[in-house]
Amino acid sequence: MHARLDGITSLSVVLGAIGVLLGFPIADPIIGLLIAISILILLGGTAKSVGARLMDAVDPGLIDRVERSLTHTKGVTGIRSVKLRWVGHRLLGSAVITTNAENLRDATHVAEHATEHVRGELRNLDEFVVTPIAADR
Repeated sequence: MHARLDGITSLSVVLGAIGVLLGFPIADPIIGLLIAISILILLGGTAKSVGARLMDAVDPGLIDRVERSLTHTKGVTGIRSVKLRWVGHRLLGSAVITTNAENLRDATHVAEHATEHVRGELRNLDEFVVTPIAADR
């Protein structure tokens, strides 16, 4: 978004200069005001986004993607919780899943596959821990 605004701003400056050269002296201040307004709009959106990240807000769509990938993992019978957190431009997370695995080894295997599915779904995920519990709990 910032790169697009930079390109549009540069193009606008050129259009303002052309307007002045063609005898329309007010073109430059008009373009300047439009650029200032666009910068303020972008600043508002950026401040909102940064503020949300500071409060550990995560797009609900990311949670849905994690839950979808967990549900499509063989051996997962349910999802108790999913947590994601931004750390810079990367994500950290965890999930508690239910499984009908017969023993701890099988449950661990299911959890490992679930982790792989989530990593495949979210490429900017650094660390993700899946904790399996028995489905009857």
